[in-house]
Amino acid sequence: MPSLPPRAMSDYCVMGGCRWRGPYSGRDNREMLTMKSVFARWVSIATLTAAGMTLSACSGGASENEAAGDVVTTAQQQAGPLYPDYYPADYAKLVEDSKKEPELLVYSNIAEYNWREILNGFKRKYPWVKVSALDIGPGEAFERYYSETSANKKTADLIVSGAPDAWQRFVTNHEQAEYVSPESSKLPDWSRPFPGLYTLATDPMIIIYNKMLFKPSEYPESAKQLAAMAKADPARFRNRLTTYDASSHSFAYAIHWSVVDHGKPSGWSLMEQLGPVTRPESGGSTMLDKVMGGEYLAAFYTSGITVFPRMKDPGRDRILGWSLPKDGTPMMLRGMAVTKAARSPNSARLMLDYMLSHEGQVAAGQGGMTPYRPDVAANEVPFLTYGAIAERIGGEQNMVRIGYEPAMVTEYKPFIARWNALFKTKR
Repeated sequence: MPSLPPRAMSDYCVMGGCRWRGPYSGRDNREMLTMKSVFARWVSIATLTAAGMTLSACSGGASENEAAGDVVTTAQQQAGPLYPDYYPADYAKLVEDSKKEPELLVYSNIAEYNWREILNGFKRKYPWVKVSALDIGPGEAFERYYSETSANKKTADLIVSGAPDAWQRFVTNHEQAEYVSPESSKLPDWSRPFPGLYTLATDPMIIIYNKMLFKPSEYPESAKQLAAMAKADPARFRNRLTTYDASSHSFAYAIHWSVVDHGKPSGWSLMEQLGPVTRPESGGSTMLDKVMGGEYLAAFYTSGITVFPRMKDPGRDRILGWSLPKDGTPMMLRGMAVTKAARSPNSARLMLDYMLSHEGQVAAGQGGMTPYRPDVAANEVPFLTYGAIAERIGGEQNMVRIGYEPAMVTEYKPFIARWNALFKTKR
């Protein structure tokens, strides 16, 4: 990718015509800053790069618009068929209707580097669809939608968020379009919990640790192991472990509620052991940075999609280690649905179907997310698949699948009160 000044990269990223709103670092709850005109030349180059072309395409005195037109043509040729042959015959009308729609607006809690390959692949197939992805908190995506629809303002056409409790309220309010994707038959039943609600990825909550602060024989492979080490040496571990603050947002709450509910590894008894030595944080990137810097020895139940892509950074693997908790790996189902208030419903359906397709699942995996389609092989993605995780930890029975149990909603207040008492969360 052509280089940008640091502030330019963080303020606004354009990926093959798909606009990314939110921080390049993927930190929580930040929004887009306005694009400056000085980026125009870089936009053209980035579009060419995303399409796999060389800068020579701009030679011969061609204008940037002409070059972009060439990219669209080449991209369409490289993308192959727009959709699989098992899609219904009337899908062609959906594609045509999408050409008449305004910009596709997506609300998610997914960082740019996780989205990148999905947006590039989607753009190659449907270059006329302008995609604007806003990176906000998992619960905020829904609150913003409710606020905007009540005021009859433009809102998200598609929501992608790991927030099972918020999704349950959304479905109860019938705010999802009950769209039946032609990919439905290719997906496991558990990934389609309600009509119109699908799963983009099944991302593991992992343990990360600073290798410089542990002996190799101590590298933690389970939450129970961390608890045992903390019990044996409380002075060493006091305030040196971290995890998501369950009271901070839906994503964090769902993780801890599910661990306790499943009793893996030990429900509340595990929390009682870990709470006194843990200082919770609200975001995965913060945990990663502070473990890398040595402020924390380790983090438990932090998001794998924050960690995996950044393990490619030079030298990071010499300091940072990670593991799948063998005593119960929480698996976040990142739900997604076309909204009832969508003003670009056909474009939203195209994108949802693309993300559910084999190609889209591979793209998600290339961005650090965890594809779950059975036909995605481990060697198609650089990190993990659902099947590969199950194999590593001894089977699906050792997963804590973070689903959509109604009790997750009804038990919120008593759960948070007890969790805060154990973890002494600073308000």
